[in-house]
Amino acid sequence: MEAFKKFTERMKIEDPSVEQGYLKAKQMRYSPLMELMVRFNGAPYENFYDFLGKEMKALNMVFTAPKKWGEWHFNDPVKELRVLPNGLGSIQVMEGEINPQRWLLEKPAFQKAMVRFIVERAYPEGSYGLLTPEKFFQLVHRGVVPFVIRIVAYTKQRRYKIDINLAKNEVMADFRWGKIPPRVFRERDVKEYIVFDKIYASLPVAHFPKMFFEAIFESNGLDEELLRLIFNVSTPIIRNNVGVLIKNKVVEFNESSGLYTVRLPMLSP
Repeated sequence: MEAFKKFTERMKIEDPSVEQGYLKAKQMRYSPLMELMVRFNGAPYENFYDFLGKEMKALNMVFTAPKKWGEWHFNDPVKELRVLPNGLGSIQVMEGEINPQRWLLEKPAFQKAMVRFIVERAYPEGSYGLLTPEKFFQLVHRGVVPFVIRIVAYTKQRRYKIDINLAKNEVMADFRWGKIPPRVFRERDVKEYIVFDKIYASLPVAHFPKMFFEAIFESNGLDEELLRLIFNVSTPIIRNNVGVLIKNKVVEFNESSGLYTVRLPMLSP
């Protein structure tokens, strides 16, 4: 809380609803995945609020103390991510089954990556698009206060995502973890993910419908029974949230199969 207060003082933010947004992020219920150590412009910091609002030259994130072992089906076991303001970077990722000894001792090779930021929860609320790190930091200069962000890194072979709760300085496990079988997960091609991320980051809807959008995208189609398992909500709530996506023409319903599927430009017939 101290780092956040210093940040708001440094940025001269006085609106009390900003602190309310921070506290809501602090109280979010989710399964933590990893902890985070950060170096910004070569110096170590405890969390993002210590340097948000400053000019970025380089950002290095090291992910430690993973909470899950075994196969990570819905999550990406990233050990380290290095990125420049223009989004050029490198990523170190564990492959296969994860265990404590491997995480501590193995040092996978770094791969070149293109890195982008997505603002998931912020003040003021809004959809700010798929941002280079430089544009993300410029957004903060314009008065946007992020609470939860998503970092996506694209290599030639794969796309990796990292959801970070800035209020708690930890990586959040995917919302599908432990709720549905891994067979429901369908990993997409890198080019498909880039299209999805651009639409996801700019979609003018609340965060909850976006979670439905992501779950449907990373599947071969989901019916209402599986959506109930994932989100633990009633059928009317499912239809309301998916209905928002249908109105925005990114999801469609197949009456014969009973499945909701994505409808993106490069995926449509």
